[in-house]
Amino acid sequence: MKTYSFIMDRLHWFLSHLVSILLGLLVAIVSLQIAGRLLPFLPYMLWTEEIARFLLTWLVFIGGAVGVKEHSHFLVDIFPSVKSKVLQVAWDLFISFGMVGLASIFAYRGFKYAMVLVYDISDIAQVPMIWVGAAIPSFGILSLLFLVEEILKTITNVREA
Repeated sequence: MKTYSFIMDRLHWFLSHLVSILLGLLVAIVSLQIAGRLLPFLPYMLWTEEIARFLLTWLVFIGGAVGVKEHSHFLVDIFPSVKSKVLQVAWDLFISFGMVGLASIFAYRGFKYAMVLVYDISDIAQVPMIWVGAAIPSFGILSLLFLVEEILKTITNVREA
């Protein structure tokens, strides 16, 4: 369990930094696009709009996986907090397994969607669209990895208590 947690912490660190880099690239490319429209000596670059959309797609899905790890997604409490520790653990596991189901759908259907894009190429930037479509199953797989860690931690904490 400790090795798995260490690997997931390293993966989380890497993905957090990757999101920062993607955001910096997105800001730079959009700034270049704006400058190209406003400054007469810069050419208007069509590829910047397409690449900005692709970067935003990856930014959203990788950021979503980081959000799963950090528990930073919004939470709606329908039921009042449970006083019983056993019921609280059962509820947490129920929520985690529900998220596993949704992440599995993203992984499976996202993979099928990405396979449709294997031979497709973007019109302007000439980027293979599989690179864009791969963001969806990547989110699903990364979320599943982080959720497995969370479930194992919950079960370990119950056994130790």
